[in-house]
This record gives sequence, structure tokens and C-alpha cells, in this order.
Amino acid sequence: MPHTPQWFEYDWPIDGRPARFVVDLALSGAPRAGRPVLLYASCESKRAKADALSGFESTRAEAVCKKLCKKLAPYYAGFIETGAQRQYYFYVKERAMLEEAERLANKEHLLLCRVGCTEEPSWATFHKLLYPDAAKLQTEENRKRIELMLEHGDSPAVARRISLFLFFPTEATMLLFSEQARLSGYAVGDPVFTPDQPLAYGVSVVRIATLRKPEIDALTTRAIRIAERYNGELRYWEAPVARRGGPLM
Repeated sequence: MPHTPQWFEYDWPIDGRPARFVVDLALSGAPRAGRPVLLYASCESKRAKADALSGFESTRAEAVCKKLCKKLAPYYAGFIETGAQRQYYFYVKERAMLEEAERLANKEHLLLCRVGCTEEPSWATFHKLLYPDAAKLQTEENRKRIELMLEHGDSPAVARRISLFLFFPTEATMLLFSEQARLSGYAVGDPVFTPDQPLAYGVSVVRIATLRKPEIDALTTRAIRIAERYNGELRYWEAPVARRGGPLM
């Protein structure tokens, strides 16, 4: 059965720098045995002090990726873009394919292109670096929610109450989370009970923040990481629409 990619894009910092991730989620179910070698190709701008790839440079990088896919028939896992560099990741049949990849990369003269490979039968790069966990998946939900609020006239620079609702398997784990969240700077709200849900014991935690995406991503990530210690999850967050000059809510 032919592989049908399921592309997912999200933002996530690397070494304190913003980065854009694009990953094929459908590869999580692909057989690893036939592609035990990770091949990576870096495409970087040659412009001095460039802080991002231009539109034309991005197109050229995509052309390099397409040529590698056509020639090597790999599993194309995705890429990470940081500043003016984009690094593509593929899983191929054997290390000998590196020579052909180098030949193709060397034909690109506008960008600085480098390739390399390593044995990786467990696909550690895909599962541990590219594939999004709950916190990374949430950043895309944050983007959608923020865009919706902007459509309703929100001014993202205005600070307001951000309420996050997290749920746990038992009341005891919910209470343990609440205490750790409080120690981490969140105000803890009232408990919520949803008996029809597997994670029935919920609680809200609150912080004052703007609606800027990096700030919201930091809030949700911190709460998710604490909740994971107690087998909990973030279900959703709420915030009032705030307009410039309006009251803090």
C-alpha cells in the first residue's frame, strides 16, 4: 500500500532559538526495517548575516529535497528550519546512498548544501526530535486559538487572565499537580469533575499573560510538563478577548 504523508507543522525552540518543524506524522506507522539509515541534508543561505531564507532560497531548498526524494526513494521524515538554515531528514536503505546525495547537493550553487548520514535503525531522530509530543502538538492548537481571537478584534499585546484546564485520573493526582503548579507560579482555581471522561478530575490554573504565541506556548508547555508527572493532560485554555486600552480581565 503506498505511503500517504500526513504533514504537520509546529514551532519549537532549539537552543533558545525559534525553529519551525515540519514532520510526516504518518511515518510513525511505517516499517523501519527497510530504511535503517538516517540521511540529512542541510541547505543554508550564503547571504551574509541572513536571519531567514528568502522566498527564492526556500524554493531552491525544496528543489534539492525533491531531487533527493526522486533519486533515493527514501522515507522523507520532514525538516527543521532555524534562521537561514533548513535541514531535511530522510530514512534510506543503505549508507552507500550518501555518495549520490552528495553529488546532487553539490549541484546547488545558490545555497550552501551539506549532507551526512548515520545508522539509525530505531529512527530515534524521527521519534525523539521531529515527532511532536503533547506539548508540541499544543503549540499548533495555540496558534489556531490565537488566530480566532485576533479575528474577533483581540490585541495580542494586552495582558489578561489565561486559564488552563487540566485533567487527571484521580483526585489525589489532581491535588498533587495543583500544588506543583502553584509552586511554579500559577494561581490554582476550583476543581472540575467530569465523571463521563477517563480523566475525570480537573482543575484550572491561571496566569496573567499577553496573547503573543511564544508566551502562550511557554505557559501551556510548562503546565503540560507538570501534568505529565501525574498522568494528566491539558484539555483546553480560555482567555477573554482584550482590546488595546481595555481593562485587565
